[in-house]
Amino acid sequence: MVVPAPLTLSAIARGERAAAISRIEAAISRCGWLLEARAFSGLYMSFQVELERPRLGTFAQRMREAGAPLDAASEAALAAEATATAEREGAVAAALGVTFPDGNPDQRQVIPNVPG
Repeated sequence: MVVPAPLTLSAIARGERAAAISRIEAAISRCGWLLEARAFSGLYMSFQVELERPRLGTFAQRMREAGAPLDAASEAALAAEATATAEREGAVAAALGVTFPDGNPDQRQVIPNVPG
C-alpha cells in the first residue's frame, strides 16, 4: 500500500504570537487533530496535523477566522484533496507552516534537558 505524502500548507498570522497560536490550534481541533507543534524562533512554527476528510473543505475558512489565512496554493491543494477523496474515510496528513511577521526574531526556544 502506498502512503500518500502529507499536504504542505502555509499561512501567515499577524498580531500577538501566543494568541494566534491558540486560535490556530482551535481551528485545527475543529477540523482534525494536532499531532505535533514546533517553534522556530518567534517568526515561524510548524504544525503536524491530521484533518478529517469531511472537514477538508472548511479548514481554510477556519484558518481565516483564526486570523491566519492560508496562501492560495494551500487553499488549492486542500480543494483538490477534498474533491479527490470525497468518497474515502479517515484523515489526511498535513504539514502546516505558519509565519508570524510580527513575532520576535530573537525569541529563544527552551529545550528541556533529557536525563541520562
